[in-house]
Amino acid sequence: MGKLFFYSDQVVESPGNRRLDNLLLASKELKFIKIGYIPSTEDKEKTHFNTKVKYYREYGITNIMFFDLYDEFNSLKIDELIQCDIIHLSAGDPIKFREAIKKRNMEMVLSNYFKQGGTIVGVSGGAVQLGKSTKLFQMFIGDSGSEKETLQLVDFEFLPHYNRWNEKYKTEVHNYAKTTGTTVYAGNDGDGIIVEDNKIQMVGDIVVISGQD
Repeated sequence: MGKLFFYSDQVVESPGNRRLDNLLLASKELKFIKIGYIPSTEDKEKTHFNTKVKYYREYGITNIMFFDLYDEFNSLKIDELIQCDIIHLSAGDPIKFREAIKKRNMEMVLSNYFKQGGTIVGVSGGAVQLGKSTKLFQMFIGDSGSEKETLQLVDFEFLPHYNRWNEKYKTEVHNYAKTTGTTVYAGNDGDGIIVEDNKIQMVGDIVVISGQD
């Protein structure tokens, strides 16, 4: 198995993000790292991609490929993607991101990449893809449709931006955890978790909402 990095957010100004970055990039030759960036939504002007290029450039990483799931999707680039040292799943709408991954039949590609030792970084909606489902966000927008399973690389759900949610929604999350038996790891911005060999390392102030209480 590889490593999973769950970021609540990822911005240059955050000391918390830097803690996670240092753990992500430890013992790596930064100038040789290649990152495969997968956008959550269409990014034809590469606006979000270029922001992330600038972010990683702060660490001396310049080899970043853009792997699109939308109009520029090219299945011939999958081989190049899985050769990357890190695959980055961008922030954005987790439900639409999940649908794009499914449409392009990328579930098995990403799952096998992780199982074969690859490192996946998920930021906000990208981090949600690593968990069990998008149910927490369906609840928030009032979507009563069928639960959309995500990559299910771990047996829990990740809730980013915990510091931003109102108390009513937080109560709903706690009730969801109890009624479904699901464990939710909720991270404030600047915080996150790392999963390796089925062990969870919490970085920052992570709230564990256990479905077993």
